[in-house]
Amino acid sequence: MNENKKIVRLHAENHSAEALGIIFAYKQKDDHLVYSMYQGESVHEQKIPLEEWVSYEHFFEALNKKKKLMYELQINDKRYVVNLTPLSYTEKPEIMGHCVNITSYQEKKEQIQPFIYHNADAVAVVDLEGKTLQVNPAFENTFGWTFEEIHQKPLPIIPSFLKEPVCELHKTIQSGESKTEFETVRQHKDGHLINVSVTLFRVENMNDWPLCIAFVYRDITSRKQAETDLKESEQRYRSLIELSPEAIIVHSEGKIDYINPAGAKALGYKSPQDVLGACVYQFVHPDYYDVVKQRIYRMKTENKSVDLQEEKFIHKDGHTIDAETIAFPIPYMGKQAIQVLFRDITERKKTEKLLRESAQLSLVGQLAAGIAHEIRNPLTAVKGFMQLLKETSGQPYYVEMINHELDRIELITDEFLSLAKPQAKTYKDKHIQDILENTLKLAEVQGITEKIHVKKEIDLHLPLVICEENQLKQVFSNIFKNAVESMPSGGTVTIQLKRFNQENLVVRFSDEGPGITQERMQHLGKPFYSTKEKGTGLGLMVCYKIIREHKGEINFVSELGKGTTVDILLPFKK
Repeated sequence: MNENKKIVRLHAENHSAEALGIIFAYKQKDDHLVYSMYQGESVHEQKIPLEEWVSYEHFFEALNKKKKLMYELQINDKRYVVNLTPLSYTEKPEIMGHCVNITSYQEKKEQIQPFIYHNADAVAVVDLEGKTLQVNPAFENTFGWTFEEIHQKPLPIIPSFLKEPVCELHKTIQSGESKTEFETVRQHKDGHLINVSVTLFRVENMNDWPLCIAFVYRDITSRKQAETDLKESEQRYRSLIELSPEAIIVHSEGKIDYINPAGAKALGYKSPQDVLGACVYQFVHPDYYDVVKQRIYRMKTENKSVDLQEEKFIHKDGHTIDAETIAFPIPYMGKQAIQVLFRDITERKKTEKLLRESAQLSLVGQLAAGIAHEIRNPLTAVKGFMQLLKETSGQPYYVEMINHELDRIELITDEFLSLAKPQAKTYKDKHIQDILENTLKLAEVQGITEKIHVKKEIDLHLPLVICEENQLKQVFSNIFKNAVESMPSGGTVTIQLKRFNQENLVVRFSDEGPGITQERMQHLGKPFYSTKEKGTGLGLMVCYKIIREHKGEINFVSELGKGTTVDILLPFKK
């Protein structure tokens, strides 16, 4: 017996070391209950009578249930929480009691009660064993449980898959730590999960002994849904950007932060990764540096988009891209940036140019028809009389000069008629090398008289071309004639024929003349514009018209002092 008492006292002293309060043990003796041990805050005061702590009902309830019994009671002006624990290692039934003064807690509870009750967040208070002591109306509204349904029961809002980590969390909080605003899920009464932000902490008495644990739950379902909607919206926007056929660039501080696949392709790159981090001015045509800098400055200072305008970009291979651009400031990756949308309009510009030239050609054709009609009839009469005058006049030299100029007038009227009068065309499969050789037979004779050496580099194994033979002869003859006339002191004309790419053959005429300036080259092919002193520009205009009808193109490359090269591209039959 004495040994059992010693064990009980040692057990009580251990508890007393952990908790400041009243520790006591009691048992039944005869027909009443007596203390077997008493220690704690009232040791130096008058010992509180045992019957004020417990009753026979409490004693036998703890013994019969063989588990802890907890309740609150008021003694004088103090309020206590009493825990009764049956001791299984004593010979006679004995109960150990642990009493904690919660007077200060009750005062605090009364002070914060309105705060808890009227709090918009769900609040729950549980004891150290996890049983519910209090919940506020917001808790009932959020989770669907009433206080009466869960009082003195574990909180039923923990999903089954979180019970173990929550149990560990409770132990952590009981040790004195706290957790603030961590996000998780809790379960509604009907079973659906609610996204919540949780803050939990332990409530202590004036001696820092833990009394209970408080939970504050904030329903963040709406915020989570908004975040999900935002992510989905961002994903949809990114998908639209990624799949957009329009080129899109985002840049900041002069560096490219983002470019979509269409943008990378437009600039000549296989992947957007090849462009990221590059200087944005690397792709801007030098003529537009100042324009782009001014636009960027305006967007940064005014935070407004700039109007649609045309610019020129530089392709990876060096050629110029005509583009329409629009730009506006945006936040990107936590910083201010500029988003640029641009559309390659190079082909559209070419088409517009062709339409303008076609309109000019139509106008010139109508004008030419009228002029040719008015000139040819009197020209015929004049030439007839000049022939008679030649035979009777004593000044044959002057008559010959007049006839020469009349021939030139007739030649111009013929060119007028070739523009004005639609000609029947018969397109056939032809070997372009044969057409070129036949044209050069006559041209070479002219070249000999002009001290021109003709150098030919003709590939004989080439595919057929669908063409109108006489029209191509007219083009080749005209281009060759221009090359010869560019070298009045003689020189070499190099003529090449070969495969240009997977779709076209090229007929290339290169001379050693003085060359043409870039400014004048822009006007080649326009009516009445010529680099020759007595030229009309109609011959080259007719050449452009013929090659365009053959779905080909004419390109000029020239450098002052080094001559001119003319490339005639013609699609071959596949």
